[in-house]
Amino acid sequence: MSLRHCSRSLLAASLVLALTCSPGATAADLAGLANEPLGPGEAFRPVSEGRLASAASKLREALGPLERLLARSPSGENWKTYLDWPTLRQQSASGAAGDAATLRRLFGRLDSGENGLEMPQFAAVRRAVGGYLEAADAATNPQASEVYAQRLDKLAAAVATAAATGTPEPLDPVGPLLARLEDSAQAPGVVARIRSAINRPNLFLEVDESLLAKGVNRSVDDVAPINDVVLGTRVRGSGRTTGLVRLDFVPSQSGAVVDIALDATNHSETKGSQGPVTVRTLGTTQVGARKRMLIDDQRIVALPVEAHASTDTRTAGIGVNKKFGQRLIRKIASKKIAEMRPRAEAIAEGKARERVREQFESQTADPIARASRDYQTKFRQPLLERGWYPEMLHLTTTQSRLQVTARKSLADQIAAFTAPPVVDPDAVLSARVHESMVNNTAEITLGGRTITQQFVEEQMKKNNVAVPQELQNDADQPPWSITFAKRRPVELDVDDSRVKMTVRGTNYTSGDREFDAMDVWATYRIEPGHPGIRLIRDGDVQIYPPGFVPGGGEKLNVQQTSLRRILQKRFNKVFKEVVDVEPLKLPGELEQAGPLPMEQLDARKDGWVAAGWRKPYPVVYGSVPQEVIVGEPTVASAVTGAIIEAAFTR
Repeated sequence: MSLRHCSRSLLAASLVLALTCSPGATAADLAGLANEPLGPGEAFRPVSEGRLASAASKLREALGPLERLLARSPSGENWKTYLDWPTLRQQSASGAAGDAATLRRLFGRLDSGENGLEMPQFAAVRRAVGGYLEAADAATNPQASEVYAQRLDKLAAAVATAAATGTPEPLDPVGPLLARLEDSAQAPGVVARIRSAINRPNLFLEVDESLLAKGVNRSVDDVAPINDVVLGTRVRGSGRTTGLVRLDFVPSQSGAVVDIALDATNHSETKGSQGPVTVRTLGTTQVGARKRMLIDDQRIVALPVEAHASTDTRTAGIGVNKKFGQRLIRKIASKKIAEMRPRAEAIAEGKARERVREQFESQTADPIARASRDYQTKFRQPLLERGWYPEMLHLTTTQSRLQVTARKSLADQIAAFTAPPVVDPDAVLSARVHESMVNNTAEITLGGRTITQQFVEEQMKKNNVAVPQELQNDADQPPWSITFAKRRPVELDVDDSRVKMTVRGTNYTSGDREFDAMDVWATYRIEPGHPGIRLIRDGDVQIYPPGFVPGGGEKLNVQQTSLRRILQKRFNKVFKEVVDVEPLKLPGELEQAGPLPMEQLDARKDGWVAAGWRKPYPVVYGSVPQEVIVGEPTVASAVTGAIIEAAFTR
């Protein structure tokens, strides 16, 4: 029996999914918050020395990973000089004596927008310095109580507007305001209530068992010789095992639980001789085995194989190799066989059970070990290094579905504030993504960063990917670069049956020419296609300086008009007039289950997008006999690839 790769497919399945507030927890409602005072009884409180010491401790913790990164970087010492490392160290050890002016200067360097500062290790130090600065400032600023009151007023206004409109845009300032209140240990009740309303999961993924089963389920048809000794008698013959290996989800709310299960029947015909007697026996043995894997946000754990066997035999004939007394010998042999049959069957069952258990255990050991390593090195570690790993991640299984619920939002970001839409229950793969998931991840990745054409081409080449046509230059176009805004560098804005994508650049270059800030956006209608779904662009791509109101009487200057022409030529390629949503191609062993046509794409004004893919044809078990119990396709690698791609790259 070969279980090579089975566990790796399962990893893929595990790789999918996300994080959540504790399941079942009741979140506050924006409308309820808007109808009552936010901070009764929560007046401004002087910042304690303990709070300052805690902020300094967080800075020390953040400096450790950054120092290790710089130690292995060729430019590490230059970075330390730029950041004024000795002063950073000194402030982190200052506790209640942290100096607000010094911290503000250090924060300015960390927040300067230099390329590289977007890396998670730098970002963690920047947040820690900012938190320490906020606490130190609140402890020494005479107007701290006034600033506190203004923040509460802004929070109340944002919550009231969002509750009235049902849209996420008014909540944009809420994340930073809450983070500042937490940094200075103010209004914990207000913070907790608002967090419970706006920190709901912003990613839901579901994969149907039938889809993943295409990479695992296999027929079994194996013929093998039998040569054994049972109760001192040599037994020879042949046996044929037929059955099925299948993927089986186990209902669980504490993590995903997945079995690779074997159900088979062995039919055997054997002969055993002792003395003058030869007995021909027909046997039927039901065998089964299960290898269970437990998958959570930290690891994959495999439990020992459970196996069982049940044997039933009957005598098909008794031969006596003697000329005299055959009837008596046959009668005695028949009686003896009847007496020994229960014991012989028990021995056969035990041997079959142990044989199946050992084979499953030995053949799954290496693939599951690889799957476990892949889970860390290809899923968790890359996301952690990029700052993309969700703050909470929860995987569950029902009898037929693998479910992932996730939330990605840092302390100064918001997540969803409403429940997700319903997806078609017949979809074999579905994703419900709130715009905050896209916007938060984009801000972490691109905020303040400068991207050049050369960098894009180098990364594409490094990953053996062709440069998309929309990013290629025409022969007469010079190389380009864009410096993204720190806040909302790329923003998804979702409305009813519409999606809007905005790119915010604070600086552009085209060859030797340099241009100031410009926002670029396009809005698409979601419409049925033939077949599938298509996105139709509403009008032209819009390109204007930040805050500019088209048609408001204000005019663009010469430089802005020149930049508009350059960007229009390029972004017309990026934001095409019509986008036909192609069927989803699945990776690895799951390729045979696709491509999956999209059957649902819904957008709501509260920021949710729901997508569902259906199977192109009925999913059935494989019917081609195999010489092994489990074939090549792997549950872990296939599912992992499908989920990462769907959740983080598409």
